[in-house]
Amino acid sequence: MVGKITSIVALAAALALTGNAQRQIQGITFSGSEDAPNSSSNLPKNALAVAPISDLKSKAFACRTNGFNFPKVKSYEATGGEMFIVTFDKKEFESGPKINGPCNHWLASTASGTDNLKWFRIGERGYSAEDGWCTDVIRRDGQLVVSMPDDLPVGEYIFRNEVIDLTYAGKTNADDPTMGAQFYADCLKYKVAGGKNQKMPTEGLVSLPGAYLATDKGLLLNLTADGKPPGGKYTVPGPALHQQRKPEKA
Repeated sequence: MVGKITSIVALAAALALTGNAQRQIQGITFSGSEDAPNSSSNLPKNALAVAPISDLKSKAFACRTNGFNFPKVKSYEATGGEMFIVTFDKKEFESGPKINGPCNHWLASTASGTDNLKWFRIGERGYSAEDGWCTDVIRRDGQLVVSMPDDLPVGEYIFRNEVIDLTYAGKTNADDPTMGAQFYADCLKYKVAGGKNQKMPTEGLVSLPGAYLATDKGLLLNLTADGKPPGGKYTVPGPALHQQRKPEKA
């Protein structure tokens, strides 16, 4: 069931690894209210948010932050099963060198704190002959639609939006520090306020860093001259997507 729509506004200027890359959540609209422009009140206080990360073992990999010291502000609240529209500033996105790659969307429960978070994937967008890459969709539409699971327990979560640039993915970052898939990840506090209120999923949980290997098929590849995946086919990296579960028996 599709409920009301939450719109997350993000600033996305994707620049090369050696450039002065800027990309971070700029504001958020929810149920008709919107934070002030350039607001980052829901981001961790120590958000780096200045460049992509290619070191898959970096402690800042999850949210481009050194830890999860979120400000004490109200989480963005919605009922399970609703949809988010993740919106990007198209002009900023188009102003830097073109990036090509997929997107992943993640959640992690903070019921037990933010140490040793366990993440699960709730959505992805890779490559298709019709629409191109996820990054092509962003350039064209300026937004992505993310369906939130309706079978999660009520409580606090961290929502993670991840854009992966494969422009320099022909070698691993360990083999060449100027190469490697580049991860643009942004996080915000999210509260599930209703829904089926089932138990936490136990399958597909991973740590970040730790979910990816530099040699994963979807992270180590040479794109064609026009930025397409070899053979026109691509599998988004990451653990299995969270599957909606049937309601639990009383």
